[in-house]
Amino acid sequence: MLHAEHLDVRSVTLALSLEDCAASGVDHLCRKVRQKIASRASRLVEVCDRVGAKYGIPVINKRLAISPASSLLAGHGHAAAVQLAKTLDRVAADCGVDFVGGFTALVQKGVTAGDQVVIHALPDVLSQTQRVCASVNVASRKAGINMDAVGEMGHVLLRIAEATAASRGFGCAKLVIFSNIPEDNPFMAGAYMGSGEPERRSISAFPGRAWFAAP
Repeated sequence: MLHAEHLDVRSVTLALSLEDCAASGVDHLCRKVRQKIASRASRLVEVCDRVGAKYGIPVINKRLAISPASSLLAGHGHAAAVQLAKTLDRVAADCGVDFVGGFTALVQKGVTAGDQVVIHALPDVLSQTQRVCASVNVASRKAGINMDAVGEMGHVLLRIAEATAASRGFGCAKLVIFSNIPEDNPFMAGAYMGSGEPERRSISAFPGRAWFAAP
């Protein structure tokens, strides 16, 4: 049935906490991020391909989801955000990973300095990287709607479209503007690792949107 129905594992996403990579200097921050992802994800593609070959079920996409970048960028500025995104892009490419999600800001209640850095950097981040995906949560049932964030994201979305006009605005496809973002979301482009999770975990998505998580 697997071959007749062309079934596959749609994706395997490695969720990885980067909170311990925070640093006062952006070079130090990016070096810690690069080293941690490389040490944890360097064999992700190899293992997925080996398991897929063993059981005859190919794994189509291999992805990373990190803890929200806004927490890493508190105390930093625009240039640091772009440098962090480029670091994520390069290390994902080195690991053979298709996408890395988690350039994320959660602003349903209000905007912190780190959130503001993420939001303002999105046009440059999404136009200057290939694999980095982003998300911004602007509302929730509990907190209501942050109308200031909604209005700002409208302008940001236009700037992303302009910055990626050569690729027909593809940068916008790498951004999800959420209401009621899941606490721990495995699905691109809005994937990120939520709070209360272990240091790392893997998530596999099958056709029909069923998924399981393993430590």
